[in-house]
Amino acid sequence: MSGDLEGRVAIVTAAASGIGRETSLAFAREGAHVILIDINGDAASTVVAEIEQAGGSAEAHRVDMTSVAEIRKVVARVEEKHPRLDVLYNHVGGPAPRGFDFDGDDWRRSVDLNLTAPVFMTQAALPLMQKAGNGGSILFTSSVAGLVASPNSPIYSALKSGVIGLMRTVASIGAADRIRANAICPGSTDTPMLPDFFAGRGEPASVANERLLAFVPKVPLGRLCRPDEVAQLALFLASDRSSFITGAAIPIDGGFVAL
Repeated sequence: MSGDLEGRVAIVTAAASGIGRETSLAFAREGAHVILIDINGDAASTVVAEIEQAGGSAEAHRVDMTSVAEIRKVVARVEEKHPRLDVLYNHVGGPAPRGFDFDGDDWRRSVDLNLTAPVFMTQAALPLMQKAGNGGSILFTSSVAGLVASPNSPIYSALKSGVIGLMRTVASIGAADRIRANAICPGSTDTPMLPDFFAGRGEPASVANERLLAFVPKVPLGRLCRPDEVAQLALFLASDRSSFITGAAIPIDGGFVAL
């Protein structure tokens, strides 16, 4: 394989399904060795097999991204095995409770998954990129909820706004070493996790589906985003094609935040 990421090493978190899976496949098609990190190690290994069958190069690691110790351990393993790290895609995240119907445990888990994980992943991986001296690209998955209000989930909106703030600071820190940082802000995307964003505590799945169906007409382009469309944006931002883009929070939402 050869392409925009030929010879580069890329980490993708939450890589076993949805956007993470499609991005891992896209990076591999463009020549990167992809390190897939996911709490579902078997599913990540299945994606690795798919990449290798197509002639690409990848490896999988099972990691609980809410554990700082596990984050540090996997990055140390990457450093032992690879002389360079060129791309870090902090994609891991997940739905938060609707409204203000949450307790302390709900809050802490949401924070750990959506904000603590990318903070400590970046803390561990940035020195590897700096030491290699090849520049690089650090990506974050935020959300349109990080750009505009999200009445459905105040927690999610707050945390995804925090991801954008983190990204801008990383862009500032990394610039001297030619390390860029940008945030991808998807709208509602057709992934297995999507119904969870519309579900309230204890509600039947039918209620979430009704909310989802009611939401789609509010998107100017009239449909959900596809995971492969987000993957193509991630590929662009990971490659030298976006060499002068850093500190940007880019919506991919069918025009939703433009309203």
